[in-house]
Amino acid sequence: MVTMPEMSVTQGLAELKLLDKRINKGLGYVEWAVVRTKANKVDEVELKKTSLSEYQSYMDLVKRRDNIKRAIVLSNAQAKVNIGKWVGTVAEAIEHKSSITYKKALLEKIKQNRTTVESEYKRFVAALSDRLDTLLGSELGKDVKTNPETIAALTAGFMETNKVEIVDPLDLMKMSRELEDEIDSFESNVDWVLSEANGKTMISV
Repeated sequence: MVTMPEMSVTQGLAELKLLDKRINKGLGYVEWAVVRTKANKVDEVELKKTSLSEYQSYMDLVKRRDNIKRAIVLSNAQAKVNIGKWVGTVAEAIEHKSSITYKKALLEKIKQNRTTVESEYKRFVAALSDRLDTLLGSELGKDVKTNPETIAALTAGFMETNKVEIVDPLDLMKMSRELEDEIDSFESNVDWVLSEANGKTMISV
């Protein structure tokens, strides 16, 4: 049984970059057919030999790239990693690294909603306070500072009738903290965890 040579995923990724460069560069020098004229003598046998050699070299590079890429993809689909509280395969982690932008958008929306509601609540409370002062002034006149019991009763009745409160059934503050912790934990660890996994994980090519 033939033993396939091994390399780490990190080595594989580095070789993929080199192969991509060589493949793209290789096509720039290929001339498999040329125009023969009286002034441009062409040795067809030699051209065929050179062309086949260039073609085969190119296809060998492509095949090598395919083999390494396939091995990395298969490895990524199997190798497990833990990133904070997140657990999954390397392939899933790479995808999650991309899709986490949706959770970041959600977090931003939650924060905006909470900030808007809090500002609106403060405006309503300030307006109520002004209306209460006007009410007390009209009801008590000069006695506004000397009748604490009446002031308390009028204030309580007014505030109950004109109650202003934030309705937050999901507890947005708690939700945003948990979501932010999840995002920060993943983003601050994902790169080095994947790098470490790539360095340890071996592939056969």
